[in-house]
Amino acid sequence: MKNGDRVYLYGTINKNIYTPAVLKEHIDLSIPGVESTVRVGVLREAPVFQVENKEPITSDLIFVDEDFFKLFTYHAIEGDLETALKEPMSVVISKSLSDKLFGNERAIGKTMKLNNNKELTVTAVIEEPKANSSLSISAVTSIATRKVVQPNEGEFINWGWGGFQTFLLLKKGTNPEGTAKSILALFPEGPYRNLYTEAKLTPFKKLYFSGFTLYGSNYLQCGDKKKVMILLMVAALVLMIALVNFINISSSQWLERIKQTGMMKVIGARCSAILRNVLVEAGLFFLMSLFLAIMLISIINPFVQGYTGIHFNPKIFYSPAFILFSIAGTLVLSMVFSLIPALRISSSRAVDNLKKTAGPRKTDFSFRGILVTAQFIIAIVLIAFTVLVQKQVNFGSSNLGFNQDNIIGIKLTQQLNKKKDVLKKILQEKPAVRNILFTGFYPGITIPSWNVEVDFNGEKKQLKFDTFTADAGIFEILGLKLTMGRFYSDDLSTDLRKVVVNETFVREHKLTNPIGGKFNGWDGKSSEIIGVVKDFHFKSVSQPITPLAITNGWYSTYCLVKLQTADFNLMHSAIQDIKSATSQLSPAFPVEISFFDQAVEQMYQSELQFRRTFSLFSACAVVICCLGILAMSLFACQRRVKEIGIRKVNGARVSEVIAMLNKDFVKWVAIAFVIACPIAWYAMHRWLENFAYKTSLSWWIFALTGILALGIALLTVSWQSWKAATRNPVEALRYE
Repeated sequence: MKNGDRVYLYGTINKNIYTPAVLKEHIDLSIPGVESTVRVGVLREAPVFQVENKEPITSDLIFVDEDFFKLFTYHAIEGDLETALKEPMSVVISKSLSDKLFGNERAIGKTMKLNNNKELTVTAVIEEPKANSSLSISAVTSIATRKVVQPNEGEFINWGWGGFQTFLLLKKGTNPEGTAKSILALFPEGPYRNLYTEAKLTPFKKLYFSGFTLYGSNYLQCGDKKKVMILLMVAALVLMIALVNFINISSSQWLERIKQTGMMKVIGARCSAILRNVLVEAGLFFLMSLFLAIMLISIINPFVQGYTGIHFNPKIFYSPAFILFSIAGTLVLSMVFSLIPALRISSSRAVDNLKKTAGPRKTDFSFRGILVTAQFIIAIVLIAFTVLVQKQVNFGSSNLGFNQDNIIGIKLTQQLNKKKDVLKKILQEKPAVRNILFTGFYPGITIPSWNVEVDFNGEKKQLKFDTFTADAGIFEILGLKLTMGRFYSDDLSTDLRKVVVNETFVREHKLTNPIGGKFNGWDGKSSEIIGVVKDFHFKSVSQPITPLAITNGWYSTYCLVKLQTADFNLMHSAIQDIKSATSQLSPAFPVEISFFDQAVEQMYQSELQFRRTFSLFSACAVVICCLGILAMSLFACQRRVKEIGIRKVNGARVSEVIAMLNKDFVKWVAIAFVIACPIAWYAMHRWLENFAYKTSLSWWIFALTGILALGIALLTVSWQSWKAATRNPVEALRYE
């Protein structure tokens, strides 16, 4: 972005980044330090585009002010971005959306239908946003277009209607903190200003890791900084294991180079020359490893992306900065970690080398044992953490407090929303359908939040709560438990606008008798509380349960269908039947049908990606650790080959020899386990603090981890130990 260091988002991160549309006009008129103000809004439902008689396509669409492309930099493949949004009903689309709608044809000047209603004219085509871009957009149109396709005058004159994100381009040298205070002063005195008392100007470059959430759109991408830092730390630990292995193996190979070093010294080689040769050899080895690693990443990248969901730009490998940094870092690592064996080789005495008396000292093997123990400490911590991540994901998806089995969700298109009675009647005729309801709730979908000041049973209170509408059937389908009052009924006309709240609503608002309490909804009409349900997780368990009001209202975004059967084949057939019936009712809008439990899993998509990535790193660490102890076991067997021969001649059994060779490795794993347990417990405890509701740190996690570590170590070294133990002792002793 050309002006990325001067672009800010106004709002309270993690609380309220929605601002009223009318705020822009007041900022432009009153705040001198602002060069440009841009609002960004979305439709409540994902829009559908259609060209002529082609299949409709569901995509994203954002409404922005004309200066949008002044703040955010995009390259135009077709058209001029400076004038692309000046006229109403014009739209800028991405290259991928252009290919879907128009194929290889030129898109400029062509029209496409929005939601089978209004026609938009394509005025520009932009390059696809990069995978690491904070803004993910497919189509952009103007605020003037929004006033046509979604007319609502109150939205642009009412301070209480906060449905936009407000981005500002500040003039150079402008103080963001002072500007934020000046913007707050623009709000009228009262509840509207109170919503923004903590609002700040957040630099756009810091938005990605700020942890915000958007309702109804994901055009603004958000990441988890803690998870990224954890993965970077794990990658560093994996690299450390590999470097420790290099030291161990290099030190072991030193025995094979004793005579070579002695001959070089006899013919006049200096210690500095030998040291230089070893360091150059190590540097070439590391550079070759770097080259092979880049080649390997290029090959396995599609598989890694498919498994972890992590995408990166392969062009990064060819950037000069990456090449220089990689080479410099590789050479520094090779010099630092090859210096110890290089000094040992170069400083040894020529006479001792030629006599081959400079064998390994006991301290050498002990030092390498310490390094192997350090490897296993890291491996044990990573394995334990992997088990815990899996346990937390399972806990989060299975302890939500509501039923999720045999339920499918039909996302209501505009056509289905207008034919809900017909849709319900058709679905009721299906033999596989048990129950049907319409609701504004679906797992993973952000629901609206209200903050209103009301006269609650004669007492003024500030009520802040999340809310969604639902038919009365939601209580039965989801299996919600009533703790006070009653559920509303679809059969009673007097129950319209009745409300059932959760326990947190009563507790946080300190309501001694919530039944009968009334408050005004968003449309100014009164709603009455008639029941209280047991708390359930309508959000991810990483977030605390907040006050919730379930209203018997008209607005719905999903149709939930409870099926009679759990048999996969019958369920698949029923879904196909339902899909066919709903598609006939909504020919102009694609119908999306999904399993309720799969939507719950999507709530934990970030955790699933984290688990897969973490498990991949852990597997790499374990494999590298195994290679290290395999090299150590080979070294140990070579070091004790004559001892093994003498023991076998004196009657030692193969099992006794294997036990003798494996004893040191078992000791190292045991020591590593003792040291790793408190480290793992602390790290896992800190990670669980990110979740409002979390699984327990069970003892069996550590027991399982210890057994796995011991099993991996024994499987790795036992094969080499068995070869040494079953070798003919004559071969080991014939040179004595």
